[in-house]
Amino acid sequence: MSRNACACRFVLLVLLLAQAGSLAGCNIFGFFGVLEQERRRQSTRKVEAEYRGLEGQKVAVIVDADRELAMTYPSIDEVVHANITERLRANVPGIEIMSTNEIERIMFNEPALLGRTYDEIAERLEVDRLVVIQLEEFQLFEPGNEYVWDGRVSGVVLVIEADSFIEEDVRLEEFVTVGFPDLPNVTRDELPGSTMADQLVRRFSNRSAWFFYDHRERYEEFQEY
Repeated sequence: MSRNACACRFVLLVLLLAQAGSLAGCNIFGFFGVLEQERRRQSTRKVEAEYRGLEGQKVAVIVDADRELAMTYPSIDEVVHANITERLRANVPGIEIMSTNEIERIMFNEPALLGRTYDEIAERLEVDRLVVIQLEEFQLFEPGNEYVWDGRVSGVVLVIEADSFIEEDVRLEEFVTVGFPDLPNVTRDELPGSTMADQLVRRFSNRSAWFFYDHRERYEEFQEY
């Protein structure tokens, strides 16, 4: 065999080996990509608080439900209030937060209070920060189909700094929406209504409270809500 022929075969062998190595590399990267995807699926990530201004402050939470919503679910504002208050008390350092019972007592005795400005409400409640949950939607099933669950809760979370020199100083305004169940076509026969309501309130309360303290949550592509 001539020297030129040997050289050509050598070059061809080198090219084939390089190609094989490249393909193997792709397979390796693909393998580790699958592993990383599975790790993210099974784990959570740390998310820092978006607003830390409740720390060490006197705080009141007000849940203002839409009129029609309040008529359909008369106690929904109280339940959401209790859940969010519990989370803030347990996780925000140094917070001094008004109890649900105290808020209810004042609102019952002064029903016109919600019609006043945020600064006036905060002054009446003697707090430095006012957290307002404007509850806009709470549904358990799609209208017209009461057999299949299609739960959703949505609302706006506001924080007013009452001790600011700026009037009606809204420092945080976030829209929150959650849904349940995660799978489609879940019926009343498969899931009781109490579980539906509990899960929706839990998810909405988590999302609303998470703005105010560091927490862990699932990676975005694997979030349940």
